[in-house]
Amino acid sequence: AAGQCGAVTSPSSPLSPTSGCDDLIGAVFELGRTLCRLQLSDEELALFTAAVLLSPDRPWLTESKKVQKLQDKIYVALQHEIQKKHSAEDKLSKMVSKLPLMKTICNLHLDKLEFFRLLHPETAMNFPPLYKEVFNSELQYSDPRES
Repeated sequence: AAGQCGAVTSPSSPLSPTSGCDDLIGAVFELGRTLCRLQLSDEELALFTAAVLLSPDRPWLTESKKVQKLQDKIYVALQHEIQKKHSAEDKLSKMVSKLPLMKTICNLHLDKLEFFRLLHPETAMNFPPLYKEVFNSELQYSDPRES
């Protein structure tokens, strides 16, 4: 539920399946902690998520101006939601200040994903369709046997 921050710890075993991803996992947990401190309502979290997903700076977009206009409308709705809840005036700026960390996490994830895809191409070919759709523009899931 909104505003509930339990004790969250990251895996630390040297033999954990996440070995080699400590930088990524640490960044994800840090983002989670800082967003949790903002005590976002479900509506605020949903609007912020939509604004982040509708990023006009993605290189493969053909209509980035339309995406920018849509993102701007979502930010207006988010600001309205924050004001409606009488939240701190700087809440939106605190949320937006997390975007560079989110971009870093995305880049780290893409690096790890590319490495994984090179090591385990058969597994990468079987990723769920939504996952492939989201990341296919950054990574190619071509069958190495076709080369």
